[in-house]
Amino acid sequence: MQVRLTQTKRPNAQTLPTACVLADETLHNFWVMKLVNDSTAVKVPVVLGVQQPGQLEIKSPTFNPNDRILSVGNYGLADTAKVKLVR
Repeated sequence: MQVRLTQTKRPNAQTLPTACVLADETLHNFWVMKLVNDSTAVKVPVVLGVQQPGQLEIKSPTFNPNDRILSVGNYGLADTAKVKLVR
């Protein structure tokens, strides 16, 4: 599954849909699950910026437009979880 990174009104800002960003119980630690080699989801900590309806700015790290970030089935996945893509 590929997610398009879009720009906000802030120059060079990258955003992701809110469904891609996960948080712990304290809402202080945030991460996304990035798909590598078509079968492994790795946990990538992120720093959030501006929040817009349905979108969150990702201040760091910088993702490549070709990176695949999970938006469905990502909740509860362990780091380096094996996953199967359904297209």
